[in-house]
Amino acid sequence: MDLVLQRRVTRSVRPMQPRILWKNLNEVKFETFKASVLERVEAGVDTVTHDDADQMWNSPASTIRDVAKVALGVAVGPSRGHKSSRESWWINDEVQTKVALKQLRFRELITFREGTRDDRTKAEERYREAKREAKKVVSRVKDKAYEDLYKKLDSKEGANDIYMIAKARERKRRDIDNIKYIKDEVGLTIVKEDKIRKI
Repeated sequence: MDLVLQRRVTRSVRPMQPRILWKNLNEVKFETFKASVLERVEAGVDTVTHDDADQMWNSPASTIRDVAKVALGVAVGPSRGHKSSRESWWINDEVQTKVALKQLRFRELITFREGTRDDRTKAEERYREAKREAKKVVSRVKDKAYEDLYKKLDSKEGANDIYMIAKARERKRRDIDNIKYIKDEVGLTIVKEDKIRKI
């Protein structure tokens, strides 16, 4: 008797921790952020004892994090390097409104498929118009966002972002991203990435 057992692989799902959006700390928000932190730290100075070094460190650190969550905002979910959110960083409220309207018009078009020819024609025209408007808005907002990004990359504060973008593009171009191992001419299994590239 041949018996084949399949082992079920269970992946542990880590709960997403909210991330503070430190990228929102710019010249405009810096002064208010600094004032809020100083105010909260000065208010909590009396409660900190000088005997406990951990408390002396953790109290201001938690204060800074709490102020940052309120002033800069938090995000829950994958970071911008994740594939699902890689191309959505430029989307704003105007784009979301136009896309939602386009989707609504599409749903109307589907419901009018069974209706009269007049209703169907009007629904098609409304959908085409919403689609054109959404395309225009997406194109305009995306162009503006990339223009702002290029200006930022030319500045001193955006110098590190160039390396981050280059690394992301290099990872995206890798063609052996999912290969875990490969066999050479002799039949030996190679698992190290640098040796796989040489073959």
